[in-house]
Order: sequence, then C-alpha cells, then structure tokens
Amino acid sequence: MAVNIKWGHLLVLIFGGMIVITAIDFIRIINYAVYPMKPTERISLNQDRIYRELKDGKTDIDWSELDGTLEFISKEYDCSDFRFVNLIRILYEFEDRIPEAYLDRIKRTLYNFRYWWDEPGENSMCYWSENHQILFASAEYLVGQKYPEAVFGKSGLTGSQHMAKARNRLLDWLEMRWNYGFIEFYSEVYYKEDIGAMINLIDYAGDKEIVEKTKIILDVMFYDLAAQNIKTMYSSVSGRAYEGNRKGGKGKTLGGVTGYFWGSGDRIRSGMTHGLMYTDNYTVPPVLIDIATDTSNVIIKQSNGLNLIELADEGYFGTDNRSMMMQWGMEAFTNPIIVRNSLSHIRNCDLFSNEFIKDFRYIDFSLLKWFGLEPALVNYVNPPSNGVAIQRGNTYTYKTKDYSIYTVQKYHPGTFGDQQHVSGMNISNVTSIFHTHPAIEKDVARQSPNYWVGYGHLPHAVQDGRVSLAIYNIPEKKGLMEADLLDYTHAYFPAEMFDTTVVESNFAFGKSGETYCVFVTKNELNFRSSTVDDLIQQGKKTFWITEAGSKSEDGSFKQFYTRIKSNEFTFFQDDLILRYVSGGKTYELKFAEDFKINGVPVDTDYPRYDSPYVRAEMKDKTITYSFNGKSLRLDFENSVREF
Repeated sequence: MAVNIKWGHLLVLIFGGMIVITAIDFIRIINYAVYPMKPTERISLNQDRIYRELKDGKTDIDWSELDGTLEFISKEYDCSDFRFVNLIRILYEFEDRIPEAYLDRIKRTLYNFRYWWDEPGENSMCYWSENHQILFASAEYLVGQKYPEAVFGKSGLTGSQHMAKARNRLLDWLEMRWNYGFIEFYSEVYYKEDIGAMINLIDYAGDKEIVEKTKIILDVMFYDLAAQNIKTMYSSVSGRAYEGNRKGGKGKTLGGVTGYFWGSGDRIRSGMTHGLMYTDNYTVPPVLIDIATDTSNVIIKQSNGLNLIELADEGYFGTDNRSMMMQWGMEAFTNPIIVRNSLSHIRNCDLFSNEFIKDFRYIDFSLLKWFGLEPALVNYVNPPSNGVAIQRGNTYTYKTKDYSIYTVQKYHPGTFGDQQHVSGMNISNVTSIFHTHPAIEKDVARQSPNYWVGYGHLPHAVQDGRVSLAIYNIPEKKGLMEADLLDYTHAYFPAEMFDTTVVESNFAFGKSGETYCVFVTKNELNFRSSTVDDLIQQGKKTFWITEAGSKSEDGSFKQFYTRIKSNEFTFFQDDLILRYVSGGKTYELKFAEDFKINGVPVDTDYPRYDSPYVRAEMKDKTITYSFNGKSLRLDFENSVREF
C-alpha cells in the first residue's frame, strides 16, 4: 500500500511539473515580438534607375533619391538584399561622384546591416531561399572587400572578416549548383536575382577562384535559359513560379535577358540583371546562343536539386551552416525529417521573431523537444507547409520550332504544392496553357498557393514526346490545417489568344498560327462564368491529357482535331489508371506508380543532363555542352571554362 502511495505521489509531481513547464513555455511563446516584413507605407526605391542613369552619362544626379533605398535597408525589411545589387554597382563604379556627406550615410547603413542569420539582431528578412543566399553572400563579400578596415556594428567584424565569412558561403552555394543544379529550377522570377548577385561577383570580386567559379555557374544557368526558352519566351516547369510565369507571353523574357542575347537586342530592363549589359568580364558562350535559337525537334531531360531523403547521403543533413543552406534553400521547414533541424536553427539564430517562420513558436515546447516528438506531431497534422519544400525535379521538355511542352515527371503525386509548376505547354512565344488543382477559391487573397499559383494537391504528371498525362486524386476530407479543399481542377486556356478555339464536352482545342493544342479530360469542360480563359473540370478523381501539334506534324488543324477525336482513352477511376492511345503508342499511367509505354515501364529518374546538347551525371567533374560545331567545357573544381 505504501509503495502505491509513493508511486501516486511521484506521478502527481511529474504531471504537475509538466503542466508548470508547459505554462512557462506558453507565456514565453505568446510574448515573442515579431518584426515587420514590409513598411507600412510605400518607400520609393530608385537605386536601379539611378545606376542606369549613371551608366547613360547623366551628370545631375539627385542623390537624395537614394533615401528610400537606405531607409529600406536600414530597417532590414524583407528583400533588402535585392536593393544591394545596383547600390553596390554604384559604389564600385561611381563612388567618386557621390557627395562625401551622403557617402558617409551610405557607409553607415552598410556597416549596420545584418548580413546573415547567425549575426546579432532580429528582423523578418528571408535569408534562406536559393536566390537570397547568394544575394546576401555577394553583398557581404563585396561590401567587406570595399571597406576592409571598417568595423561593422551588428557583427563587430571588420570588412575583411566579413569577406572571409561570406567567401565560405559563396563557395558552398556555387558547389551545390554545380553538383545538383538549381533548386528553384527554371524560375523566371528568381533566376534574375541569382544573376544580379553573380554578375556583381564576376565584375568586382578580387578573388580569382570566386570569379571563375561564378562564371561557370552563370554558364550553367544560361544553359537552362537557352534550353527552356522558345523564341525568347522563357516559361517552363519550375521549382518556383507565380501566375504570370505560368501564363507565359512575349513579356516573359527574364527581364529582357533572352531578348538582349538572342532576340531583338533591345536593352535589358532596369533591375538586378542590368549588369549583364555592361560587364566586360562575362561573355555568354556562343554555343549557348546557338542552343537557344535551335529550331529542331529536341527532347531535353534534366535533373535539378535533391529529394529530402537524399540529404543524409549527400552530407547535408546536419544543422551546420552548409547543411541548413541546402535544407532551407529547398524551403524544407516543417517536413518530419527536417523539423527538428529547423527548430534548432531557429533557436540558435533568434528567428522566432521573423514573420516568415513565426508559427514555429507554437511547437517550441520543452516537452516536445526533450522527447523528440516534433516529427510525430507534424506527421500527424501534415501541414500544407510540407508542400513548400522544393524537391528533385526530373524535367522533360519536348521543343520544336512551333511549341514546347514540359513536365516534371512524377513529382510527389497527391501531396501539397506551393509554388511548383509541374506541367504545361508554350504555344510559340504567344501564350502558355496549363492545368492545376487550386488551393483556394479565385477571389481569396493569398500569395501562394492560391487559385493560379501552386497546387492544392499535386497531380501525377508524366510526359513522352508531345503527350503529357496527369491524374488528380483529391482527398475526400480537408486536412487539419488546409485552407480549403476544392472539388474541381481547372486550366488556363486563353481563348482570346487563339485563332480558333473548340470546347466541346471533354475536349478543348486551340490553334494559334501553325501551332495546335488540346486538353482531353474525364469530365465535361466549361469556362468559368464571365471568363474566356479558365476551364473548369468538376470532380476529385480526374485526369488531364495535354497533346501538342502543328501544321508540320499534323497537317491542318482539322486533321489534328480529327486525329485526337479518334484516339482511344480509358480511365479506371477506382484504380486511378489512365490509358491513352496516340501516335501509335499506348500510354498507361497508374497514380503514384508506374508510367508505361506499350506495356514497358518508363524510367523517369534522370541524370544531371540528357539532351542532344549535353550528357552528364550528377556531380560529374566536367560538363561539356556541344552544338552546331561549337562547345563549352566546364571544370568546376579546377575553375576551367573553355569555349
């Protein structure tokens, strides 16, 4: 009896202690301050325009027009690192033009900036995505190099010490891109930011290794631009894409970069890529220009990035700076195998006050930490934030003179998607078409995922040649933290951009010039009320077939229409199996399982490169791009670039 009483007392003490610890944690958590991500009122940011004016020879510069830029940076609002790109170009090229008093103000702003997540201070800047990593490191390196003896207020380090610190991150970032490609693959938005950071290093860094390796990685990026563009329109599948990127159009030229180098030659628009126009230190290799303008029929296969399950084997699974650059560069935060690393990193760097990741506070309880329960918790809750993670993209692009059609093969079917774009088609450089499962209704405001950006739930999408298949398997019940669960999928299909449009039953045909396209679906297609570009297909277990065509391949549009209408297709809804017969091939796709052509399974796990222009395995020591009698040989380890 006495033993039972003692055990009872002990249990009461343990339970009471747990309540006290949790209560203390709760009080701490609700009292975290959160720093503003953006200014409450618009700040005028003119550094890009002023740099352009200086390069154009303007003499009467009103330097006070940089006030907004300096205020933005000093308040450490998100995307302050974007503002550094052309501010640094101004300092390196036109410092002698800046009035001394104003130059002192610029220096004070730069010396008191928090350049990386491990420095003292708190803010709501995003340090971690792939483009931000190189922007912060490039800025820190070049400001430190410019003012090596200055002591920086936030860190207490000298400029030279900041250079050394940033150099390590730069080399890590560049090596990751060499070995695995870009996490934010083919991003029409974020490649621009990468370019701004890299061209500054190429133009101003005094370290030969940094300069030459940066040139190599810029070449790697320019291959992506060349291989995925069509007639200067740069729109493809992507690790991160927004509405405009998915919808394409002649304006999608990476801020004018593609048009400048292999199009009309018009000036690049003011912005972070502006330095490409003025540099004397970087030349786009001629072979990449030829690849960009190639009009032959080509299949381009490529692997970009890593899957979460590959991180440990590749040496990126710790909480050291290099590992966190990879994990958070993938935007992997809450995923069960990552969440404890994320929490450890947030605690070490005082990031609970960062608006982007403030919600981590709600699982920052001591008992969860001590018993290692965070992975089990997020596995049970399965928050949509798990879908933010950008994992390996095995991309397939079929490109002709008339169109390109592209798919990320078998990209995590059924899971949440945030800004990924896994399937679509470009009709020349006129427009694009694609389908998606919207995460929220049309008029609900949210950056991503939303009605046109990302996915509520990803399809199982695959492609062979000019045929892309996709099965959607939308859950019956909404997830615990899911904003909405819509019971339809839809497609961007801009009728006003086509010469001819035919939407009948479960077919949607379009013709633009000599390019043809079609969607074939399980259920009837109808334009959303008051729209001529938004095709709705009701149903949670459905499919979309996208097929491309052209005058040179199919003859007339009528012949294309007749051929497609005669194709056989069957959908077994209970088993989620789609069969489609077209062009003499029988395609079979089973959701989350095999893709077969004529009964033979198709391997959709690709090497680093597999195209007529380049073949290479992941982490090869050298890469050679060849076409039209020209070549580019890259050797990253030895900083060799030959063309």
